[in-house]
Amino acid sequence: MKILISRPDKIGDVILALHAAKQLKEVLPESEVYLHVSDYTYPLVRQVGFLDGVVKLTDDLKIHKFDAVVDLMAKPWTAKMYWRAEIPVRIGNGARWFSFLYTKTTFLRRSYARMNEAEYNWRLISLLDPTLHGTGLESCLNSKDFREVPEKSENVESDKTRPIVLMPGVSASALPWGVEHWIELAKMIAARGNEVVILGGPAEEQLLAQITPALSDQPKIEVRLLTDFGKVLALLNRASGYVGPSTGITHLAGVAGTPGIAIYPPQRSMHPRRWRPFRSKLRILSLTPELSAAHVYNNLCNVAFNERLESSRPPVSGFIICCNEERKIRRALESMKWCDELFIIDSGSTDRTLDICREYTNRIVQREWPGHRKQKQFALENCSHEWVLNIDADEELSDELRLEIERVLARDGQPKFETKGYLIPRVVYFMGIWWDRGGWHPEYRMRLMRKSSAHWGGVDPHEKAIVNGKVERLKAPIYHYTYSDITDQVSALNRLSTHSAHCLYQQGKKARLANLFFNPAMRFVKFYFLKRGFLEGRAGFIVACNEAFYTFMKYIKLWELSRGDPTLKVSCNQSGTVKEQSNRSILK
Repeated sequence: MKILISRPDKIGDVILALHAAKQLKEVLPESEVYLHVSDYTYPLVRQVGFLDGVVKLTDDLKIHKFDAVVDLMAKPWTAKMYWRAEIPVRIGNGARWFSFLYTKTTFLRRSYARMNEAEYNWRLISLLDPTLHGTGLESCLNSKDFREVPEKSENVESDKTRPIVLMPGVSASALPWGVEHWIELAKMIAARGNEVVILGGPAEEQLLAQITPALSDQPKIEVRLLTDFGKVLALLNRASGYVGPSTGITHLAGVAGTPGIAIYPPQRSMHPRRWRPFRSKLRILSLTPELSAAHVYNNLCNVAFNERLESSRPPVSGFIICCNEERKIRRALESMKWCDELFIIDSGSTDRTLDICREYTNRIVQREWPGHRKQKQFALENCSHEWVLNIDADEELSDELRLEIERVLARDGQPKFETKGYLIPRVVYFMGIWWDRGGWHPEYRMRLMRKSSAHWGGVDPHEKAIVNGKVERLKAPIYHYTYSDITDQVSALNRLSTHSAHCLYQQGKKARLANLFFNPAMRFVKFYFLKRGFLEGRAGFIVACNEAFYTFMKYIKLWELSRGDPTLKVSCNQSGTVKEQSNRSILK
């Protein structure tokens, strides 16, 4: 099969398409894979070794006789182009009004925090073959995929002989970070003893002209104008660190595996993760008025040189409770490793959970499972620092949230700073969708609190942190990776409905006929209509039905308990925690 991947756009967009094109070539090696690009990106793409060819936007497509095209650009003019070229299989996004021009589609609504653009590209490309349906994007572009780019040296160079590259880029998506910040950052890095290269292309020529005079007395800082993509990638391949905004060069730094900082707007084109470098070593910082050169330098030292500089915020203890979470916990640990203390409380893992945790912290306690509330209260009491941050093993802090936490905690100690805790929203990932609507959003949870002002309360398994004092809300989310599939969700809802029924029974509640009818119905109405789950199509309907089913099961199990069914008798203590040892796993 001769396949054309269409991305006639900017450098960053093309690189995000190449991640998926690489995987396509790996899984279907007998296919011929071509990329359709603009004249501007053609010199870069023709250096990609795994492609069978590159087609310019101005070329005649009919003479190539492509069997299929995947339109990643998804514009009316590209869809018409491939229709007129009479390519038999034309794949595109069914969410577009012109989707009738395609022969194969899937509906993809790229909403807030939904997916990275590289993953979106793979979702469309995977329609080419039935064996690819439902698979995820695992391949990742690297500098070895490009011809004429020297490999990283086998000799270990000193950090100070390898340059730090700064790229104060200009693009439609790169909001400007003041010239004075770039100049200050370059001087701070040079004062550390590092060589600094301030890089720009034709679009940055005027910007570089402003920067050059201010750094003329700095022998360790070089301002360089480069137009050759191969030379840019070679420089990034050798660099020990990188700082740049949301431009194509930042994506090239991600491809080169260069550690450093990418400065992105807090929210751009529907969600913050959409246009970021895919699986890079770059730490994302949000471009806010408070983002200073000192803050970027601090993070750069941490990422590129493994140095932890003194922070203006108070220290933070982070804790995670877990049991047999080897599939998910690494993501949580990665997002929490910046905390000054990372405390793990395990309740009897038999898989590789503890081995993974030991890669991040030595502060690990194994403790019998007493229930969610008591386990988290134990963790809170044993944290070393006043400010405590908690996430679950199936959650992940967003990069924006980390920056927001550091910013708000920097106010600690200032006059009139009285906040005792912060509520944080969660965005749920399930069925390949980030649920920014449909009943699960926003889920505000108390996760950042003063130890001296907080305690754990609520009823298991819906325990919660209770803070005595002023509480504020943060904007940036926690990402919540819930069920692996529908079977997993139904199984979990069955267990949770049993537990919830026992706790209601312990509180003296009874199931009436109205509960069996109206409560599930209202749950469905909330998820499907009031929270606009219907906009998620089939997935929204499934989730609303399952939530209604959970509510129904909870009340019929409560009804059975009230009738004295001995098979359902499970005693609860005062906190509502199930005592029966065999139920410990269901609470995780």
